[in-house]
Amino acid sequence: MKSLRITAVLFAIFLFALTAFAQKIPAPAPTLVPEQQEPDDVIRISSDLVLIDALVVDKDNNQVRDLSPDDFDIFQDGKRQEITSFSYVDGKQRTVTAAAPKAGKKSLPVPPVSVRGNDLGRVITFVIDDGNCLATMEGLATARDGVKKFIAKQMLPDDRVAIYRTRGGSSLLQMYTSNKEVLTRAVNKVKWTPSRCGSAFEAARDKSTLKATGEGARSFESEADRETMEKINKNESENQVIGTVGVLGFVVDRLKVLPQRKLIFLVSEGIVTPFGSRAYDVLRDLTDKATRSQVVIYTIGTKGVSIPGFMSAQDEVLPGIITGSDDTYALAESRNDEERALNEGMSYLAYSTGGQFLRNQNFLEVAVEKVLEVETGYYLLGYEPDGDTFKGKEYHRIEIRLKRPDLRLTSRKGFIGRPDVEARVSKKNGTNPLYKAIASPFAENSMDVRLTALVKSGAGNGGTVRALFHLDGADLTFSDEPGGMKKCVLNVVIVALDEKGKVAQEFNRTYPIRVPARAVETLRRFGLDYSTDIEFQKSGFYSLRLAVQDDQSKRLGSAGDYVEIPNVSKAGFFINSLVTTALADGDKPLIPKTRPINAGFAPVFQTELPSIRQYKAGEPLAYVYDIYNAKAGKGNGRPDLSSRVLLYKDGVLQREIPNSPIELDAANTGVKIEDYAFLKLGTDIDPGEYILQLIVTDNVANKVSTQWIDFEVIP
Repeated sequence: MKSLRITAVLFAIFLFALTAFAQKIPAPAPTLVPEQQEPDDVIRISSDLVLIDALVVDKDNNQVRDLSPDDFDIFQDGKRQEITSFSYVDGKQRTVTAAAPKAGKKSLPVPPVSVRGNDLGRVITFVIDDGNCLATMEGLATARDGVKKFIAKQMLPDDRVAIYRTRGGSSLLQMYTSNKEVLTRAVNKVKWTPSRCGSAFEAARDKSTLKATGEGARSFESEADRETMEKINKNESENQVIGTVGVLGFVVDRLKVLPQRKLIFLVSEGIVTPFGSRAYDVLRDLTDKATRSQVVIYTIGTKGVSIPGFMSAQDEVLPGIITGSDDTYALAESRNDEERALNEGMSYLAYSTGGQFLRNQNFLEVAVEKVLEVETGYYLLGYEPDGDTFKGKEYHRIEIRLKRPDLRLTSRKGFIGRPDVEARVSKKNGTNPLYKAIASPFAENSMDVRLTALVKSGAGNGGTVRALFHLDGADLTFSDEPGGMKKCVLNVVIVALDEKGKVAQEFNRTYPIRVPARAVETLRRFGLDYSTDIEFQKSGFYSLRLAVQDDQSKRLGSAGDYVEIPNVSKAGFFINSLVTTALADGDKPLIPKTRPINAGFAPVFQTELPSIRQYKAGEPLAYVYDIYNAKAGKGNGRPDLSSRVLLYKDGVLQREIPNSPIELDAANTGVKIEDYAFLKLGTDIDPGEYILQLIVTDNVANKVSTQWIDFEVIP
């Protein structure tokens, strides 16, 4: 590919000087706590209006979309209410097919579909209850396999999915993403760990613990000991349930900012919440919070198809030394009681939030698919409550009835009598809007920011991430300065979180940018480009968050990406740092460079740069990348490498450049090989978002590595 010569792109000359001196943002970095905003069109519970969403399906489980207010009756605490607000919110159904590229007999991962803009598509959350002290190895395996199958087969290109775990508050600050590799990696971390909670589903054993005394045989375990152990187990189980509900509450708080119906799937063995317990109280508060945030919780049991009270050969139920009776009936009853208790909490949570408890099935992904097929729209019904509704803060039951008996309706069942202003969570920290934006699972779009993260692995266990982004000139605000100058002030915060959600690196700077007045028009046209390097001492998988704010207008933009810094000495053959770029001198690509920390911003004059990646039909597109640990051949001591390129649009393969040898310079054959190539976009290529997937093969070691990068074709 490199033998092709293409005329170099001519660059405009920057006719004015730009000065940008960085300084630390004076405000200290607070704890990462997301800000809760109040959208206009979410469920509202106030003294003026109560809005409740409802899902209606026919006998075949198909959405019914043509109902009117006359088809519904609303009752609060048994009293009929007049419907004063009514609408149907129509969802979207999307499909995509994509074939996985082959490398010999091995299938390579399909790159994600490039989605830009504010359309989030479906927002889906899985909460896997691996912190449950009653969790079993089999149940967690069911959860893990089912979620992985959903990601691989059912997830749509513009879905935004997050996977939370309840064990130790794992990954609470993660982003919602459409990257299937990242999600699969998160699911693979779900592991079973032993707990001290006793369960009736454990293999029954003869627990006769006898000792010889002058008075005959007695048990080592006294009645008081047994009662103490039961209290300990009960307290631990209750604390675990409160922890699970806490994670769910955290997720609900983060989702509240989205003005649409959101789905959470709680995947669990079950939760025990007896009436009057602490666990029951926090569960009821959670259902009220979900109602106000327009979040529907579907609970999925992971015990699979089961027979109540089932016993197996591993259970020891023959007559014991102490009781002298068969324990079959007692064991069956204890298992029935425990399963009933586990299911009651799951049923209550789903029922109260307008979801369903999905149980007695062995294939989790099938249950999820059926739910998503139905969740494509909903009705919003509102009424004006009477003055006593918000006196005393009691729980108020809501019932929505359909006048058509052939249809089925699901909706929320009630709320606590307090208006939304009292239900908001108090935030005592996180006052800096930049850190609030970083903590949010969704991007801020007041400023258009698209992050590109290039990983440069070091010689040892660490590396560098080069963070690139572009700011649209229309988003910049300038003020007058003495001497005919103009000034724009930009605040930048970058935070990297490790896989445990801990801050691994943090960067924050303020950039005062001064330019001559005549330069403002040029900046508004082309914008600014930013580049800086962030050093990491350890290899690993990191979540990189970026937030930028115009200090004068207070407009804010944020973005995020996942980066992996491999340990070069242990990672084997791989490629990294793939990015598309422009051509500079002759057929040489324009390599993205780092800048001093106090001069991260620079003006730009073309859209083909790595931070923007916009190209016109018929133009050349260059791409650069690094190759690591290529094996040298026995004959000449040089690597034998080849590559091919696939271009995707909307998940459909558009063009393939066949496998061809990679030409290497004599000096470019070490542990790290820096390579580049380019192609020419056809004049007939359609505008839109594309994915370039590069597949490199080490023919000596018979190994393959792939990466992809998105770019845009503009008219």
